[in-house]
Amino acid sequence: MGCAFIVLLSGRCLAAVPSLEEGRKHWAFQPLTNVTPPQVKDASWVRNDVDRFILAKLDAAGLEPSPEAERATLIRRVSLDLIGLPPSPEEVIAFEQDRSPQAYEREVDRLLQSPTYGERWGRHWLDLARYADTGGFHNDLDRPYAWKYRDYVIQSFNEDKPYARFVAEQLAGDEVKGANDQSLIATGFCRNGPSNDDNMGKTREALEQYWVDQMDDIISTTSSVFLGLTLGCARCHDHKTEPLLQRDYYSLFAIFNGTEKLGLGKGAKDVNDKDLKDASKVMALVEKSAMVPTAHILLRGVAANKGDVVQPSVPVVMNAKLPMFSTSSDKKSLRRRTLAEWITSPTNALSWRVLANRVWQHHFGTGIVASPSNFGFTGAKPTHPELLDYLAHELITNGGQWKPLHKLIVMSATYRQARSEPHALRFNSLQRMEAEVLRDSILAASGKLNLKPGGPGIKPRIRAELLDASQRNKWPVLVKESPEQWRRSVYIYVKRQLLMPSMELFDAPTTTDSCPLRLQSTVPTQALVLMNDDFVEDQARYLSERATREMGAPVNKIVERLFSIVTSHFPGEARLQQALDFVKQRETQSDRSTALADLAHVLLNSSEFVYIK
Repeated sequence: MGCAFIVLLSGRCLAAVPSLEEGRKHWAFQPLTNVTPPQVKDASWVRNDVDRFILAKLDAAGLEPSPEAERATLIRRVSLDLIGLPPSPEEVIAFEQDRSPQAYEREVDRLLQSPTYGERWGRHWLDLARYADTGGFHNDLDRPYAWKYRDYVIQSFNEDKPYARFVAEQLAGDEVKGANDQSLIATGFCRNGPSNDDNMGKTREALEQYWVDQMDDIISTTSSVFLGLTLGCARCHDHKTEPLLQRDYYSLFAIFNGTEKLGLGKGAKDVNDKDLKDASKVMALVEKSAMVPTAHILLRGVAANKGDVVQPSVPVVMNAKLPMFSTSSDKKSLRRRTLAEWITSPTNALSWRVLANRVWQHHFGTGIVASPSNFGFTGAKPTHPELLDYLAHELITNGGQWKPLHKLIVMSATYRQARSEPHALRFNSLQRMEAEVLRDSILAASGKLNLKPGGPGIKPRIRAELLDASQRNKWPVLVKESPEQWRRSVYIYVKRQLLMPSMELFDAPTTTDSCPLRLQSTVPTQALVLMNDDFVEDQARYLSERATREMGAPVNKIVERLFSIVTSHFPGEARLQQALDFVKQRETQSDRSTALADLAHVLLNSSEFVYIK
């Protein structure tokens, strides 16, 4: 993402580059404050300390919180939020009937312990990690073992792996204490970006430039994901809008210098245009010697134009104590491990603020900082800075584990508000299902969702006429889908040259760059796909067959079951009669089973299904 585009998104005009002195005063680089939750006028609404921060802002603005959402709405929201799947009708009824004070907390605990939690929240991380199963560019080479990184991420979330270990494994999985196959797979984070390994060039200069370009992807992604800094803009010159120096960029370059790829895509070529043989069963970035090549500032980012020598370091604008890089191993330089330990040090306020903001963002649709990978001068300012620091402190106190923070947030009265009359200070805006959640919820409703975890990516049906757009590493022509294609969407094979059309249409990321925040578009083609797509039509038929099988007769009970499955609510008397009239009218043109399938199709197209209240 170019610097100008970042500035445009932030709504800020270009201004003089802040000095290092000014930069060190920037809010994001300050130490975490020891925040005491504020006093509020009326604490009766408050369920935990999160609410005190929100209510204090509402009081100051002369606003009141929204009322609490009804129970069926709340259980649907928290289920889709934590595991990406809707509750069953039985789960909704049980929750509505359980009036004990601990009922909601029990639901939250159950969801956080579900293996489907990692599939939901791991997908958020895969967006940041620009995960894909192919290399992109012209030939879009297959990456036969990329899926192991995806499974590593899901497993890490289910284990609630401490953030410090999670970061260290992805940046330095071959250097961490207790390094093993899984930590080696984790370094796929550094390899997930686009690559052109079958067309790197034939000369030494071309190969060096290709490696420098690959390193740029690693540096840009590492700095934006873990630090919320747009350091990639300082490759060719000092940053034009941030107190980030070109030397800072190449100091980070020096940390990764000396690493090499382990595990290449099929078709990778050497300088003589011969296939590179690689028996590795992982896709990793490793260091094989502690003797790291000297790093230079590269003028204009060109490998052949070497400038001053640089030592490994981190951006000097940071107020956090700078790490000491030294060789303390016979086989590894430990530079990447040192970087990871610095990133997750309890004294590095920036990285913990970035993480806390990301968790909040995925619960509410908007972060406390609206630009989640840009905490710099051109990024958004926090709406609730004290709350952000409080959440960051909570993460550190809980050893960098995410699940306690999830629970704190979703147990709050702030989270439980009804989503009506949205306001920036209430954090209760309506949200559309993400692409994967939409597809998975359709499969869950039809009863056809296959919960088999892990393994190589699946390739669901794509209309045959669309396959001509991708001539290499071809997607198979599939006439009919089976349970193997009905697995969760996180397991769909991500082909850069041909993204799954239904995923792309509902704003799944392109995977070219790290994606910190998905678009939430509303366009006519989304409705057209839900109305006309073969997948949706097939699943609507399975849904109606499920409801009929579970309820038998009469038809009004089948219709009620369809509503409870799809929307988690029973229809009111007027809605029920409207649906029965629809079925009766359709029966005059076909038969009851077809009429019920048509009704199921209508419900899967409804805003009540697609949007999360």
